[in-house]
Amino acid sequence: MRGILLINAGTPASTATGDVREFIAAVLSDPLLTGKSEWWSKFFAKNITAPGTGRRISERYERIWHKGEPATSPLIFHMRELARKLEKQKETPVEIAMRYGKPDIASAFRELERRCPLLHEVIVFPLFPHYAQSTTQTVKDMVGNVFCRRPHSFRLKFAEPYYSHPAFIRALSLHAKPFLDGMDRLVFSYHSLPLAQVEAGWKKGKEYDYVYQLKETNRLFCEKLEIDPHDTLLFYSSQRGRKWLNPFLNAEIGDLPGLGWKNVAVITPGFPVDNLETLYDVDIEARRLFMEAGGEKFAFIPALNSSDLWVEAIWKIIEMSR
Repeated sequence: MRGILLINAGTPASTATGDVREFIAAVLSDPLLTGKSEWWSKFFAKNITAPGTGRRISERYERIWHKGEPATSPLIFHMRELARKLEKQKETPVEIAMRYGKPDIASAFRELERRCPLLHEVIVFPLFPHYAQSTTQTVKDMVGNVFCRRPHSFRLKFAEPYYSHPAFIRALSLHAKPFLDGMDRLVFSYHSLPLAQVEAGWKKGKEYDYVYQLKETNRLFCEKLEIDPHDTLLFYSSQRGRKWLNPFLNAEIGDLPGLGWKNVAVITPGFPVDNLETLYDVDIEARRLFMEAGGEKFAFIPALNSSDLWVEAIWKIIEMSR
């Protein structure tokens, strides 16, 4: 029997400052994310970054936290719903896991084995359409590390980056189409990366070239919806320094109304599930900057989350890669 593991970067256990600091420390201790040595990453994250930013980031999480019962991260909420729908519609056991925080990878493996005594293969599906060492690679390394700690009855198979997969492009375009009427510009917003990591990936070829892959997503998306690429803009967010991919969303979005583009839609194709970067950085902060600069309409296009379009796309990506 086959099972599916949906995996994402992670989220704090709660909006409490202590939990947020713990999560930040875990994320920024990863040398594949920081590009620094392991000891330097851990020291800097635990002693400087997490203590210094925990309260501010906690306040941001408060504004986007899912308020249902139980209250939880929107990332966890949507991933659980996605797993539930995928499992029900495709009659295949599905678990979720995070690279940092809970639910962790080992627990997800144990749960799949408990539920499926005849489990022979687990498809690991990272919720990152585009390759980056700070997302795809660190997930692969951690999953492999956890898998090798003890014997398992199943083998692993990883879904490859699906930035140009027809099923992903179809789901993304059909999902976004209702938000695009009357817009002056469509803004593509992606997570920024250090230029050194981008260059390293570019040198290894298209399979590792983050910028090539996201631009290919944009091209295929525009082609599908018959959008003139000249009516689109590409920005990056969550940068942590000058030597990162730019132009930066929060630095440039406020200039658009002055150029006559007062109605914009913003989409974040690199995030199939909404999180702090989409719900706060884009839907709250970028919206505020745009409207305060004289913008008239800011249409935030939510992530695919647990839509039926995304459920079907995931299944097709998995089936076509077998």
